[in-house]
Amino acid sequence: MSLQLKLNLMITCLLLALLSVSAFFVVRNASEDVRAEVASTANLALHLLDAEILHYSSDFGWINNSDGTSIFRLQSLNNIRHLKIDFYDINGKLRETNRNRQHKLEGNSPPNWFTNAMSLSGSDMQKQTRNIILSGRYVGELVVTPDPSYEIAEVWDDTIGLLGLAAVFFVLINVLVYFAVKYTFKPVDRILDALTQMEQGQFTSRLPDFKPVELHAIGQKFNAMADTLQSSTQNNHRLTQQIIRLQEDERKSLSRDIHDEIGQYLTAIHVDASAILNGRKLSLAKESAQAISSVTRQMMDMVHEILQRLRPRALDELGLSLALGELIHHWRQRCRNVNIIQNIVSNIGPIDDSVSITAYRVVQECLTNIAKHANARRVTINVKQDEQFLYLHIEDDGVGFDPTVTAEGFGLAGMNERIQGLMGEMKIESSKKYDTGNPNVANQGTVSQVAISQGTRIMIKLPKQVSMTESAA
Repeated sequence: MSLQLKLNLMITCLLLALLSVSAFFVVRNASEDVRAEVASTANLALHLLDAEILHYSSDFGWINNSDGTSIFRLQSLNNIRHLKIDFYDINGKLRETNRNRQHKLEGNSPPNWFTNAMSLSGSDMQKQTRNIILSGRYVGELVVTPDPSYEIAEVWDDTIGLLGLAAVFFVLINVLVYFAVKYTFKPVDRILDALTQMEQGQFTSRLPDFKPVELHAIGQKFNAMADTLQSSTQNNHRLTQQIIRLQEDERKSLSRDIHDEIGQYLTAIHVDASAILNGRKLSLAKESAQAISSVTRQMMDMVHEILQRLRPRALDELGLSLALGELIHHWRQRCRNVNIIQNIVSNIGPIDDSVSITAYRVVQECLTNIAKHANARRVTINVKQDEQFLYLHIEDDGVGFDPTVTAEGFGLAGMNERIQGLMGEMKIESSKKYDTGNPNVANQGTVSQVAISQGTRIMIKLPKQVSMTESAA
């Protein structure tokens, strides 16, 4: 069941409950009014009848009168609709009444359930009698019976009108609520369309600024999410192209090295080996063998360099700590003007191979960037650990950069991709401040901005053990 339908049903149920409660109080108040009016009419009629009884107390010749002459003139009281007044003689014969047999209720007769709902019962609704005693002799009985049927019929007629108005009101309110809820939920369709477009990969979809506060906040969050997804998708596409280009460049470099270097070495070996086979002098054979040995050593160095580019051998032979130490040592030999301070934990313990190579490549990339761009004088590298995580902190005092600007290269983006792929975290802090330079120059109308180095700090957190599910995610 949709939320719109639920709201409509809830409002309908509330309206029905409100109408039911209102109907209950209306019927109860009407019942009290009918009871009070019938009781008042009965009291008034009894007072009048008592006066009639006193009037005829001196003359009771009418008792044996059988010509049907009206004694109390009850027929003249037929307009008193709330009471039925009957006079019975001593023999129990009905001598006079204010109702005729053809009397019918005017208007619509109320249904039984409405009559029962009025609950007109009690002592004030019971019939009352007056014994007619003249000169000590019982001559008959006057019976006054309350009859609220006429009043109930009037209440029913009024209730029908109220029920009609209530039904019209109920229908109108439900129609208004339906259209109001439909108008309120109209932006939901727009949100669903936008989500469908996002599901289909159309990350350019955006939501408008909705007027309702809640929907306005949802729209802003959705647009922010869409911006992030679009940016991430574009970065992924860019990184994919860069990875492909780097792979091709690396393959070209390896192919060129193998062809130019190893191919030449193999050709030289082949020539020297042929010279040994065809040579007749031992001295010439020794010279060719010496040349083969020299070329073989050069080939071994070349293969070692290629393997080092593909995967650091020290990482497999010495472990992460010593491999990082060897990497920093070689970097220090190349950048002698930079003071590098290292604090690497000696025993890292069990660690996944993917985490180990990622940590090595991240430090390698940071040192490469520092050497190329930072113009730093001091570099600090800290490698710490706890039971579950490995922490890398690389800091320099170089010129810094703006981390919010997307770099064109693959370095930082590749590092971030590696770390996120292992469910790790990377935080970069870097900034620049500018001074106005020489105040005399500023007075001449030009401002010379001089960058004040703030350096760069990269903090990385990697889990030591990564499950296959997390890596796939």
